[in-house]
Amino acid sequence: MYFDVAGPFDLTRHGSKNLITDQSFKDLVAELNAREDGLADAVGCYVFALRAGRGYKPWYVGQACKCPIVREALNTSNREKYNKIISEQKGTPTLFFVCMYTPNGKLRKPSTAGGLAPLDFLERWFIATCIYKNSDLINNKETWFLRNIHVVGVFNARQGESHTASRKLCRAIW
Repeated sequence: MYFDVAGPFDLTRHGSKNLITDQSFKDLVAELNAREDGLADAVGCYVFALRAGRGYKPWYVGQACKCPIVREALNTSNREKYNKIISEQKGTPTLFFVCMYTPNGKLRKPSTAGGLAPLDFLERWFIATCIYKNSDLINNKETWFLRNIHVVGVFNARQGESHTASRKLCRAIW
């Protein structure tokens, strides 16, 4: 199971309200295919983030296995989510793509057979990682435990609560 990261790709905004639209989708498809032939038609995971200053803040994680990654990342429902975020937050909207490759080194194409276990795992892992950086991540899927489990000084830790054992555990695993 081999994946590679493409991005970040800045999303173009259009119209008087400066929104992500169908034209943003077309612009992104052209940019992806210019980067690597077939990239827009691949399967994988994606992370929507805002770039501000020198950093990125993740806001949404998703996966595509039955349709091309760019179509899933910029479907109508997701565009509504992204537009809500950019109306409330400052920054440049961007997408990162983590595309799956075949054992022969070719981009994996969508399959109607259903989900792929590696993509399911990778999406969960990205959600867990992103929710750690941004507790306001808008994903609902797979987040209840991540938001509610508390390990003193380690996971969902509160400032100042760590102790010697929790600090040593953090050093051991991070």
